[in-house]
Amino acid sequence: MNTRTVHATVHNGLIVPAYFHPALAGEDWALLAVPTGLVRLVVLNIANGPGHRPDPAFLPLLERLRAAGSGVLGYVDTAYGQRPRALTCLDLRRYQNWYGVSAVFFDRVSTDFGQVAHYAALAESARLLGAEQVVFHHGARPDPCYAEHADLLGVFEGSFSAYQDTVWPQWTLGRAPVYHLVHGVPPERMPEALGLAAERGADHVYLTERGGDNPWDGLPAWLAEHQRHASRGGR
Repeated sequence: MNTRTVHATVHNGLIVPAYFHPALAGEDWALLAVPTGLVRLVVLNIANGPGHRPDPAFLPLLERLRAAGSGVLGYVDTAYGQRPRALTCLDLRRYQNWYGVSAVFFDRVSTDFGQVAHYAALAESARLLGAEQVVFHHGARPDPCYAEHADLLGVFEGSFSAYQDTVWPQWTLGRAPVYHLVHGVPPERMPEALGLAAERGADHVYLTERGGDNPWDGLPAWLAEHQRHASRGGR
């Protein structure tokens, strides 16, 4: 796959869950910052959140990402509505103060209608603190009312085999923008997975051949090679 193929099928390119430290995957972080226009959003996750103190290893990398035109989202766990709002807001303030990140990626967001009011209040609090973009990551199909309170919804996270079998709700088409995170995609079936994402109205997507407990612990081979080729002056 290449930039032209992805942009032809998915509106806004890639959202990358960058759940890896530069000390262990320095090349992957460097490749993310290659300005190809393909990587549009990067989720910064230091330690299931911002951690307890700033990590200076990320600062120059974040500057390069912004220079390349990529947005950065600070990862904040919400524990399906069980985590107190004060703690989630504290995480957001740490991302803002330590890393200059002004957009938030709320993870483990409930899908149930009964929690909509909680997340509406959480989104409002985040915006009052200066969040320029609020992302809800459900990982599954949420109640449609969540679309009224977030700028972007994560409505699928799972394996390619599960992705193939998912029945897609019509409300995700033409409502709040949505994205899909798909792991365990065989390399030869990446174009097929990308086509499914386009058919299902994904505004952003992330496809990786990686699997295991954390399939987001490094870049997929296809993306790394594409960014590496571009860094050498390729098209």
